[in-house]
Amino acid sequence: MKTVLKDLYVCKVMRHCFCLLILGILCPSTRAQEPAHVIIVAGQSNTDGRVPVADLPEYIKSMGIDSTGFAKGAYKYCKISQNRVDGKFVPFWPRRNRWGYDAVTYYLLEQLYQKEFYVIKWAVGGTSITPENTDSRGGYWSATPEWLAQNTPTAKKGKSLLLSFTQQISNSISKTLSHLPEGYHIDAFLWHQGESDSAYGPDYYENLKNVVSYVRDHLTRKTGEDYSELPFIFGSVAKSNKRYNAEVEAAMKRLASEDKNAYLIDMSKATLLKDRLHFDKTSAEYLGKQMYDTMIQASSVNVTSMQSPFDIDLWEKGLPNSNGKEPEGYDDKKHNYKPSVRVFLPASEKPAKAILICPGGGYDHLAMKDEGYDWALYFNKRSIAAVVLKYRMPNGNPEVPVSDAYEAMRYIKEHAKEWNILPDSIGIMGSSAGGHLASTVATHAPAKLRPAFQILFYPVITMGGRNVHQGSKKHLLGENPDAKLVKKYSNEWQVNRKTPRAFIALSGDDQSVKPVHSESYHKALKAQKIPSEIHIYANGKHGWGYNKRPFAQRAEMMKDLESWLRTL
Repeated sequence: MKTVLKDLYVCKVMRHCFCLLILGILCPSTRAQEPAHVIIVAGQSNTDGRVPVADLPEYIKSMGIDSTGFAKGAYKYCKISQNRVDGKFVPFWPRRNRWGYDAVTYYLLEQLYQKEFYVIKWAVGGTSITPENTDSRGGYWSATPEWLAQNTPTAKKGKSLLLSFTQQISNSISKTLSHLPEGYHIDAFLWHQGESDSAYGPDYYENLKNVVSYVRDHLTRKTGEDYSELPFIFGSVAKSNKRYNAEVEAAMKRLASEDKNAYLIDMSKATLLKDRLHFDKTSAEYLGKQMYDTMIQASSVNVTSMQSPFDIDLWEKGLPNSNGKEPEGYDDKKHNYKPSVRVFLPASEKPAKAILICPGGGYDHLAMKDEGYDWALYFNKRSIAAVVLKYRMPNGNPEVPVSDAYEAMRYIKEHAKEWNILPDSIGIMGSSAGGHLASTVATHAPAKLRPAFQILFYPVITMGGRNVHQGSKKHLLGENPDAKLVKKYSNEWQVNRKTPRAFIALSGDDQSVKPVHSESYHKALKAQKIPSEIHIYANGKHGWGYNKRPFAQRAEMMKDLESWLRTL
């Protein structure tokens, strides 16, 4: 259950947005569509999946239509062709009795893409790369030319899994993907395998390298595009696995170090089911999230909606104030940050809106990735420029982070023309303590630096009262701030008629930063007739980030945000 409060101003804007949507349908843009995303996936049982369906994460269970076993359901956007060579795709849903890491990966990709994407998957338990392994069940992944020449696909009752997989890829392209009006692009090759090759450790490096090369070459020949640098993302075998082999792990590390487009996810400390072979729900979910994270990072250069990000140091002419830590030397590991921004520009010919993103961390550290960079990619895919702020910790001086945010806003406006940004459409976003910084800029900034809109996730707002977040207050204002300073930075008291419109999202069960923070701010905005929305989701607790900890209503939250962004 979710609580949603909207004011009449938002309703008027939504009606206006609906009219624009109708116009958009009648007068479609001539801008080229983004190609459909395609992922190829292969491996043995940990890719096929062995975790009971009852242990699906709650955010996936919530999409199921069978409330007892969650055996039925369908992802909204993910279409999959698994262990079939007919080239057809069906809506993805975990199988009745088991799921693997990829169920989580696809869920997260759905939140990112918000459009149909395609998965080509071939996974069979107990299978080896090495043909000499008589214990391999269901075929071999070998790419040895001589062996392939003498064998046929397992789909035709032969021994070659690799020939079945590449035949599946070819047929999927010929019969489905090549007919998509927007085209398609293969983003990554996901893989988990190695347990069944434990007796052939010395050969594993060459064997796996050959498999990757074979698949890349096949894609290049089939599509006519250069897939020689297709990202290959794979996980290691847990050391607690009864078939763990140190030579196999060393081979994986060597491949990742020598192939600049191979990315190894360390699963050496993964926890397993009682069979000591297969990931349990915790490890399967972790690997799924890591596959997603790595894929987005590895394939970002191929995402047509963004340019390569770049960093800029702030305060070229010297810092205006100090937290007392600067003389110690900047060191991110010690949370002594050098004020700077990372700029993510969309690949759009039209001038874009922009957003300054303030990561949280209790004014003690910064969650740059989960509450910064990951969100930047999301906005870029929606043709919105994103600038992620790395600000100094206040250490009791609130002017320090605030001035860094002001300087970032000034810099964006100064370079708006160069970056193809609309100077009057620059908003601000913040999560947790970053939400306090964002709302401080929204309520305190001079007119020339005032943001056009604000997005706040589970924000710290007040610095007084029994529901104050003590850590943020102490780090921002010091040990014993006076009442005047407390009120100045309690942003529910600083709202005025010039405060920008807001989107606020949080969880009702957040015990770290109580919902009253967001509720009091929304109430103050409404009192000043500022258009605003507040969305309170039943669970999720604190600190979601973009994908740090998925929760049951995450898809709903993303949909709500998407709808609000269309009103800007």
